[in-house]
Amino acid sequence: MLTEDTGFHGIQLTKTAGEHGRGDILEFAGKVCGVIFKHPDEKTLYVAGDTVWYEGVQKEIDQHQPDIIIVNGGDNQFHQGGSLVMGKEDIHEVHKASPDAEIIVVHMEAVNHWTLSRKELKDYTNDVGMDSHVRIPEDGDSYSF
Repeated sequence: MLTEDTGFHGIQLTKTAGEHGRGDILEFAGKVCGVIFKHPDEKTLYVAGDTVWYEGVQKEIDQHQPDIIIVNGGDNQFHQGGSLVMGKEDIHEVHKASPDAEIIVVHMEAVNHWTLSRKELKDYTNDVGMDSHVRIPEDGDSYSF
């Protein structure tokens, strides 16, 4: 069971908070979490999970100083209630909070309620100058750090 601080084979896992939307949708969307992975011989990884950008994500970045951040992008939405996961502006906030981190945007074009395409996000990252730190994998891509 994942708790606030769990050890597994020398890896420290820290459960983080998340908000699966903003406002009234939070009650409907349910609770979510992310995880920080730390090991003395590896880069610190933050898997933000199904969250939008909010002060809790900023707090986790400030506290853990991750080298790699995986965010669920795609700006997925229901017909009402707004974003459930990060959109392009949220991802930009993550980059501004941790400008040296590698950000990997996943959960794109994967479920039927996405509104942000890979191409649109790639164009946006170029426009705002964060393209060298944001990776937008195609299906099947993998990375090693």
